[in-house]
Amino acid sequence: MKSVNINSISFLLLTFILSLAMGPKAFSQSGFPQKGIYDGQIGSDPMILVVGESDAEMVKGYYVLNRGKAVEESHPFSLGKTGSQLIFQSDLYLGKMKSSQITLDHFISTLSLLNKKKRFFFWRQKASLNFDRRAEMVVSPTKRYQKEIFPDVEVKRDLLYGKAKGYWKRSPYTDDPYITTLSKGLVKAFNDPELLDLKLDIYYPKTDLFKNRPLMMLIHGGAFYVGSKESAAEQNLATSLARMGYVVASIDYRLGFKLLPSDIELSGYKAIQDAHAALRFLAHNAAGLGIDPSQVYVGGTSAGAMASLNVAFMDNDERPERIKQANKEGRLMKIEESGNKYTEKFTIKAVVNLWGGLADLNIIDKNEKISVLSVHGTADEIVPYETDYPFRNSLMINHFMVDKMYGSKLIDDRLKILGIRERLVSLKGLGHEPELDNYKTLNQWMDTIKTYGTQFLYEETAPEVKLPPNQLTIDEHAVMKPFYFEVNNGSLVQISVTGGVKVKADPTDASVIWIKGAENRQLIFLTTNKFEAWNEKRFKILVQ
Repeated sequence: MKSVNINSISFLLLTFILSLAMGPKAFSQSGFPQKGIYDGQIGSDPMILVVGESDAEMVKGYYVLNRGKAVEESHPFSLGKTGSQLIFQSDLYLGKMKSSQITLDHFISTLSLLNKKKRFFFWRQKASLNFDRRAEMVVSPTKRYQKEIFPDVEVKRDLLYGKAKGYWKRSPYTDDPYITTLSKGLVKAFNDPELLDLKLDIYYPKTDLFKNRPLMMLIHGGAFYVGSKESAAEQNLATSLARMGYVVASIDYRLGFKLLPSDIELSGYKAIQDAHAALRFLAHNAAGLGIDPSQVYVGGTSAGAMASLNVAFMDNDERPERIKQANKEGRLMKIEESGNKYTEKFTIKAVVNLWGGLADLNIIDKNEKISVLSVHGTADEIVPYETDYPFRNSLMINHFMVDKMYGSKLIDDRLKILGIRERLVSLKGLGHEPELDNYKTLNQWMDTIKTYGTQFLYEETAPEVKLPPNQLTIDEHAVMKPFYFEVNNGSLVQISVTGGVKVKADPTDASVIWIKGAENRQLIFLTTNKFEAWNEKRFKILVQ
């Protein structure tokens, strides 16, 4: 019989007593769970848990039961240390955490429930606890097309886009009355037209490397008689748009006419031809300019706005009768046949009409989905706000020289009837060129006009989210179902919520559990597109 070592027995006994005194190892930990959303369950209850606070000693937040209901109560919880013991505490579950494994992204444990009745006198009920943190999507939206994010603008001046016969292509503004300016040019207009070089300036953000930008083309005003591409309003607007990320072209075009109705009408038609030639030139050079010719905007002031509206909406068969007759007789070319030989296509998506008008509203067809922003003073005596002969105070001479014109109000009415996107900004009591104190000094109205214009163009450039309004009111007893939505002109990046919790980790899934009693429930869509235009659209949710 072997002898027993008393010292060995004593050591083993001491180890056993100490282990009883210390209890089993409570948990292994490599950090407390960090802030975020966790999917998992406690016992048989599936949950979505939101950690709002986390440090080395305590985690706090709330959870909702994920049982297929659209609206749920939120349950505050905490997970923290009491001595060497971890405790999970909430209104539904209170217990010691045993055999826990905790990292920054997940935690697994067995809860010994203190708020449930004991079994067999002293054995406590237990529940498994298992949660995994959802991976967060990191996105960096830019404010391109919304803010002036590029401080420096480069201007390429006097690029030749075409040649065409005309009287002149630029004439400086003066403070003289228009009738005086007109008389000064009459002598020159009696000369035969000569071949003119047609030029444009390109404005673009100097440090921008992006190569798929919308193009904005500006056409200056001046009654088809005076003005230039360096006009104050056009330069100011071009610079701001370039700082926002657009490429902007400001063009010269043929000016001047004899005091004959046919020649005045022809001057407007030449401007349309030249604008079309400039757009073909820009489309031809799209790759080098870093523009997308399928996303073109045109706009201008006064006569430039008229030319913009016509180049966007007028087809050859919609031209005035005198113009069509001259074309048949070989004295005029079609809209797209003048100025240069380029044939590249482009698509005009929007017009910025600054106190312009049209001689014929019927050129706007229901199938031409070209958006129009109109800004117009209601007391304009040069181009009517509604309908009248232009140059109202010209002693009736205008009645013999020009046709009646339809101003921004009637243009906007026509667009509304046809279901084309429009916006009318009526400047009450203001006259023609409200942004100018004199021919070269801008006033405070320029900032207002620019704000309306840049916002309208951003909306045209950015993605659009459509969601049926009947989904925005939810019965608190309804079952959970995903929202139906559509994204136009772009793609969805992620959906987020306030006052609720998304059901799935998929950033584009639209299934949500809304929290009962939350004050601010919103469904938030983040979208982007090929133009690098980001848009955040928020929908308010009502629970009743």
